[in-house]
Amino acid sequence: MEYDKKMDHPSNGVSILGCLRPAFADEESYIRKLFYYEDGETLSINSRSDGSDAASTLYRLETMRIELFSVYGIQSEISLQDFQDAEPDFLVHSTSAIVERFSEKGIHCDVALKALCKKKGLQVEGANLIGVDSLGMDVRVFSGLEVQTYRFPFKVRVTSEVSAEKQIQQLLFPRSRRKKLRTHGNGYRDSIQRA
Repeated sequence: MEYDKKMDHPSNGVSILGCLRPAFADEESYIRKLFYYEDGETLSINSRSDGSDAASTLYRLETMRIELFSVYGIQSEISLQDFQDAEPDFLVHSTSAIVERFSEKGIHCDVALKALCKKKGLQVEGANLIGVDSLGMDVRVFSGLEVQTYRFPFKVRVTSEVSAEKQIQQLLFPRSRRKKLRTHGNGYRDSIQRA
């Protein structure tokens, strides 16, 4: 089957395995409350597409297993309780803005990303910041025809967009690197201080 092939090599995301069952009466009333309009009207759940008065049945997905497929090639099972207790990352709505601001800084940040990779023992020709969350940043690196994604963790968990950008600056421009750039006097000093 074509679907089996896709599931054997999924994209980055979550796979949920479960079964459908008809919703109970209390679940149906909860769903009706979700679609209750301010003017007192409710969303009709009855099927009228074929002109009959037959009512539609609402179904609920009973989750049996959840697996995470990451860009790092790791596949791990997530406990149902952990999934239910999970909350969105602090930076879920800020990630694209952080990456965009970082990209606007241009060549200085590209050089700093490559230097960070070199410090971690990676020989790369190019590096781009592709993602940020409260625990670290994801960097896509290029070496010849090979492309890989690496994770660089922050020292502490961040709780705001400003603290995330500060952690990125500390990773890319540690004090030792800032001192080297100042002593060489090659024009990078002003850009590093502004960054």
